[in-house]
Amino acid sequence: MVSRLPGLVGASVALLLALPSTAVAQVSERSVVFTSDPSRAIVIERDAGLLPLIEAASDVLPLAVAGLAEAETRYRSMARLLASARSRQRSAAAALLQVNRMVADIVRDADRMRSTYDDVFDGLSETSRRQLRRGAHTRSNRSAVVRQITSADWACPIGARTKFRDTWGAPRSGGRSHEGVDLVGKRHDPILAPVAGAVSYRWDSVGGRSFDLVAADGDYYYGAHLSAYGREGEVEAGDVIGYMGDSGNAQGVHLHFEYHPGGAQNAVNPYPLTDAHCTDRAGRSGRASGRGGV
Repeated sequence: MVSRLPGLVGASVALLLALPSTAVAQVSERSVVFTSDPSRAIVIERDAGLLPLIEAASDVLPLAVAGLAEAETRYRSMARLLASARSRQRSAAAALLQVNRMVADIVRDADRMRSTYDDVFDGLSETSRRQLRRGAHTRSNRSAVVRQITSADWACPIGARTKFRDTWGAPRSGGRSHEGVDLVGKRHDPILAPVAGAVSYRWDSVGGRSFDLVAADGDYYYGAHLSAYGREGEVEAGDVIGYMGDSGNAQGVHLHFEYHPGGAQNAVNPYPLTDAHCTDRAGRSGRASGRGGV
């Protein structure tokens, strides 16, 4: 083992002496790179030595280290975002569970109240039951009228200056009572859809040319004594659906206008609606000239 040491040392020294010459050794060759224009050829120096490669690697290494550091920073930021998202998701799930429990409690309480109401209702006389139903119906209609009065989308059915008063319940021919409001205006003044819905037309000897408007919420509107029809089918609030006239049994040019919350055969006094929304009004005193007809 000792006898071989000088030989090993000598070989190592020889290798060290040879390495610099190898590392420094350079082979310089010229290369020509042609572009699409041969007249603009580029001559570059190509160095095949080991030292330039080492120098290039030493230049790239800091960039690589900086890139890894940036990637690590972004990874940690993403991890924080994911953790925050998971936390919010858990909070939302907990809140949704709480809401579901509250809804279940409300439904359960409502079922109990309905059972109690049914028990009480079953013990009432038929007269008391009719009174309760009538009261509930009246409150429902009143709520519908208030909803339309406060609606910003409801449009006055007359697109011009008009005059009207409250004639709900006034006597009419054949022992009938007045179930609408008469909006007086000039012949051929435009009649507008008060709400969005579907319009259809008909004619009879009493109402003359008339329109039926069924709103998206199920409410029903009726207008009579038109001189001509307007747009039919789907309409928006404010669309022209007819023109003022005196067809049918009308006495004077006017629009007989009715409002039925929830559907036909449920007429309520429409005067509060027109009183709230028909602002271009001739006056509030005096008797309207269009006082006959439907």
